[in-house]
Amino acid sequence: MRRTWLLLGILALILIGLTFRPVCVPLSAKDLKGFNVPIERRTDRDFYLRVFQYRHGRWYQCKTWLSRQLFF
Repeated sequence: MRRTWLLLGILALILIGLTFRPVCVPLSAKDLKGFNVPIERRTDRDFYLRVFQYRHGRWYQCKTWLSRQLFF
């Protein structure tokens, strides 16, 4: 019985980890021009991470895997 609960707990942690992992997509120049507020001033968040991130000289839209699946 104790082993079953341990396995269920481990499985739940794995599913949570996969569901909330970040998925980042680069934004095009066209996307950046479409913002009403400059992207540098945006403070959008998706659970625990900032949605708009500047990495390696480019802007990215980062959301959790779950948000990408349920929304867009």
